[in-house]
Amino acid sequence: MAFWNNASVEPKRSHRFLVEFDLPGGTSTQIYATGCSKPSYELGETVHTFLGQNYYYPGRVSWSPVSVTLVDSASPDFDTLLQRLIQSSGYVTPDRVANSGNGAVDAPNGARTPNKFDAVSSLNSVRIKELDGDGVMLGEWVLNNAWAQSVSFSELNYGSEELMTVSVSFRYDWATYNTTSDLVG
Repeated sequence: MAFWNNASVEPKRSHRFLVEFDLPGGTSTQIYATGCSKPSYELGETVHTFLGQNYYYPGRVSWSPVSVTLVDSASPDFDTLLQRLIQSSGYVTPDRVANSGNGAVDAPNGARTPNKFDAVSSLNSVRIKELDGDGVMLGEWVLNNAWAQSVSFSELNYGSEELMTVSVSFRYDWATYNTTSDLVG
């Protein structure tokens, strides 16, 4: 039965969600999210041609990045936290590399570069929770092995009174959707 004909059937609503991931220092982003794309994937294909006819077979699954828009906060200072996020992923700014060229000032084994282990560990996990009208979780998307692929701060503008935002794009290996019954049992 369609939801518009039955008051007991409730469709999911786009404004009922929470996004959770941790920034350095244990700062949770749950209350700062204003928008979020959901995970999406594409199934590749392989073509086999035989006697003038093409036959298609499913190939590899490729997951698309998820983009989250957050309110840029002064306290906690998101600019500083997101700078720490890239540093905890292994990035060393050029001004922190020793003059001798032998390595980073605060990296005992030499200069570092971003790496997957540190990038994934710096976020803990990325979860997108879908809620019902009472705030009860219907299900959640978990981005497995997620890391921040890009960070984009909103523009400064004297002619605007809008809240500053930060867009973060997450790259991940795969996503898992868990319903409430999956989480309980």
